[in-house]
Amino acid sequence: MKLKTYLTIAGALGILFGLTFLLVPQITLPLYGMPADPHTVLLHRYFGTTLAWVGLVSWLARNVQDGAALRAILQASVLGDLAGALISIWAALSGLQNAMAWSSVVIYVLLLLGALYFLASPARIASAAHAS
Repeated sequence: MKLKTYLTIAGALGILFGLTFLLVPQITLPLYGMPADPHTVLLHRYFGTTLAWVGLVSWLARNVQDGAALRAILQASVLGDLAGALISIWAALSGLQNAMAWSSVVIYVLLLLGALYFLASPARIASAAHAS
């Protein structure tokens, strides 16, 4: 996989889920077994805003040709995806969310592995940075 493809996928997922959580939390919260009370809806909208923002960064970075910038974005992705996976695992195991939490774990882990794949080889980042 090319780094541009990874960033495109990560960006699209972030934007899609972010906008969904931001615009229709009354629909998404029950899917995860969470109450759609006003406070939870507000927090879900904050989460959606952040997820959409991170998705936009990845989406817009897909054409970046600066190796240091790409490395920084991937390093941030590793930390964010690891934290998201751990929180989703905790939410599933503690019963705070239903089995849908495991779909979040899968997405976070796949994105984490993708970022680690590119960080493991500076040549992959350099190749992406010099691609036209």
